[in-house]
Amino acid sequence: MKLDCVYPKRAMIIQTSWVKSNLTHKENIAVVHPIYGIHIEDNYKGRIHFQNDSSEDNSLYFIKSTLEDVGLYFCSIQTYPDGIWEKVIQIVQPDAFEGPEKENNPVFTEPGGNVTFTCPYNIGGSVQQVMWERIKADRIDSIVLCNTLGEKSFGSDFEERTLVDCTPEASSTIILQNITASDFAMYRCVATGRNKTYAMSFTVAATLDHQWFIIYIAGGISAAFLLLVFLLIICITTAYHKKKKRKRITQALAKALYPTQTRVRSAGIYLYSVLYIS
Repeated sequence: MKLDCVYPKRAMIIQTSWVKSNLTHKENIAVVHPIYGIHIEDNYKGRIHFQNDSSEDNSLYFIKSTLEDVGLYFCSIQTYPDGIWEKVIQIVQPDAFEGPEKENNPVFTEPGGNVTFTCPYNIGGSVQQVMWERIKADRIDSIVLCNTLGEKSFGSDFEERTLVDCTPEASSTIILQNITASDFAMYRCVATGRNKTYAMSFTVAATLDHQWFIIYIAGGISAAFLLLVFLLIICITTAYHKKKKRKRITQALAKALYPTQTRVRSAGIYLYSVLYIS
């Protein structure tokens, strides 16, 4: 299991710390320092490791995760001159992980493009909050949270490339910019009211560039044509060799039979002549 923690900007990384938050207390996991190295707490030695040598990437890897690892994890990166940057990751039990229940709306885009999501909710009354999430097979990433005051709180990986208007009361729209391969996933809008909750899901999929699509089709047709020509050549060559082989066999049999018949007839004539002279 991997907990992603990559600083999105260019700055000097002073130190990175990982902390787990339980219901009653916080537990230190590890500290990564570019000069002094990596310090892992005794409870986590042999269970976690850091794979990337880059100072910007301090993602935490669990060698073997268990139910005891369920909880909130805080990745805190101290930088200069930007200050402290923090990311919160929640690990949930497998049976508690559920995908969206509402309709799934496909959205197609290319890497580097933008996608727009609109969530028209009608839950009868004021909306307390609207949460936008990205859902993958093993985790849920918070994109942005809008509250009743129109304030917004972004997830650490989305603040720089997400546009959202938190003021509308009947719908919510966000624009996710500069799509990357990791963004091809499922997205969910959850609007929470006093008595109702509305959820709507979307799926972002990659579109195939038309120019490359034509090249792929032309390449496939060319490959099929070459294969057909190759098979035709094999069939013609095989038939030619079989015909040539039959001809050689026929000629060999003819040569073997013709001298024998000639010798028999010659011997008969010679014998007849001898008897006639007598």
